[in-house]
Amino acid sequence: MVRSNVALIGFMCAGKSSVGRYLAERLQRTFVETDELIEKRTGMSIADIFALMGEEGFRRVEADVVREVATGQKTVIACGGGVPLREENVRALRQGTIVVYLDVTPEQVMERLGPLSSVRPLLAGPDREQRARELLAVRRPLYIEVADIVVPSDDLTIPQVAGRLTRLLKEYERTHREE
Repeated sequence: MVRSNVALIGFMCAGKSSVGRYLAERLQRTFVETDELIEKRTGMSIADIFALMGEEGFRRVEADVVREVATGQKTVIACGGGVPLREENVRALRQGTIVVYLDVTPEQVMERLGPLSSVRPLLAGPDREQRARELLAVRRPLYIEVADIVVPSDDLTIPQVAGRLTRLLKEYERTHREE
């Protein structure tokens, strides 16, 4: 089976949306962002969805969106950080998607978030950096397990990450033609 989609997974602020847009333009593919599609579908912000429906309600809507976008062709998908937490999402992505983990450190997450860390529902609490460390410690092994390709995104510009990823995608496609 040819996997024509590319899904970017990783923790918040790993660069999934920025790199995804750049990569889609570079590869002449459609770009979609699961969080943006969720907001359009519900008419609410992610923070409002968490507040009104809870994380489980959000994850149900997210799973529907992932299932839909995974059926596309030649699409770069920027996945929300929790997409790989649900097996149904992983199964949907595996059908026609090369999954790429953009790896980032907790320090880089906090630097990129800056004052916006207070509006991220999953980082709620007095010590947002500690919460980011805890979440990343739990999620990182899962991201690595799910990914076909791992790309460190620390201290690189968006074009540098996209360039590295383009080379890795070509290599992956060359070595996995028969899958």
